[in-house]
Amino acid sequence: MALLGSAGTHATSTSGIDVLSHLQRERVARLGVAEAFAGSESTLLSQLLSEPTSPYSATVEKPDFTNDIDWPEILAGLPGEVSTASAVAVLDWDLGLTRARPGRDVETRAGYKDTFVAASATKADVDADIFWHMVDLTGFRHSTRAATYAVAMQLLREQVRHTAPARRAVLGIDEGVFERVMAAAYLDQISHHDMQYLSTLVQHRLIHWQPGGRATSGLRQLPIAFRIARVAAAYRDSQGYVGSFPCRPDATPWEGRAGTGTDGDPRPLCFAAATDRAVHRWYVEESGRQAAWVPPHKQSGMQRLAGFAAAVLVLLDLAALVEVVEAVVADDLVTAESLTPAEADVAAERADLLFCPLPE
Repeated sequence: MALLGSAGTHATSTSGIDVLSHLQRERVARLGVAEAFAGSESTLLSQLLSEPTSPYSATVEKPDFTNDIDWPEILAGLPGEVSTASAVAVLDWDLGLTRARPGRDVETRAGYKDTFVAASATKADVDADIFWHMVDLTGFRHSTRAATYAVAMQLLREQVRHTAPARRAVLGIDEGVFERVMAAAYLDQISHHDMQYLSTLVQHRLIHWQPGGRATSGLRQLPIAFRIARVAAAYRDSQGYVGSFPCRPDATPWEGRAGTGTDGDPRPLCFAAATDRAVHRWYVEESGRQAAWVPPHKQSGMQRLAGFAAAVLVLLDLAALVEVVEAVVADDLVTAESLTPAEADVAAERADLLFCPLPE
């Protein structure tokens, strides 16, 4: 798989660096913590997107902040030689501002039965066998939860692949969980332990910012929240639509059929043409709708799934990427004695919501 657009090309060459956290650290040093973090997300998005209110917005090649006097210094602080185009492309990627148009943004993998399904699933970096098995277990009524566990299973598969057998137990990598879940014919066959293991794996990745990892394609990996949302979108596309598909064959939104992502518009998004961020907004709303459905009879496996998925869904709902980064940056600056703990609390106040325990 390869990302075909310029964002994909630059994201490939710059895997392993964290532009967003570095940019935030520089802003703190220049402006102070309160001003640097005040409205930082909306400011970045307004400069990076040509139409910030549209779910189908293109990105801006040279946003205004790249003309700031300190931008060359920011670039110089990144490891290696990183161009403006590469740094901006990484910001676009990590902030969920890129799309999944097959043949333009994503070279799709086989095994997903449909090009548009494949586009989102491929960008999410979830293998076809895991993708179909998890929704077989949950059914499409709970496809948002299936998406969470599909990404968890992919994370576990990659951990097993890249860790020597002798070290797996020491690192808490349990390949038996993967084998048992893939062998299960229905949810009741998955144990409490295995479901909790997968849930904890996703929660850890949501809370701990790990930018710049490589996908199985070798490209930069999407943040976990956007990967989960993309898998859920792929499940939705695989169900088909009453009436007509919201995307044209060229992966542009079909005017009058594709949703706008605004309140009161029930029409489905053209997911391939939508940004990851817009897909994530849809995902949060869709997960709420699915959670409201009550099974007509007791289903112990589904009840366990709902219980473990609840913690993950709360994190996905609250976890705006910039807020998590701000908390991480603040902690780093306290360690470096650049901020006092009191100043760090200002930066981390919103992200602290992620660590609140769920009510019983």
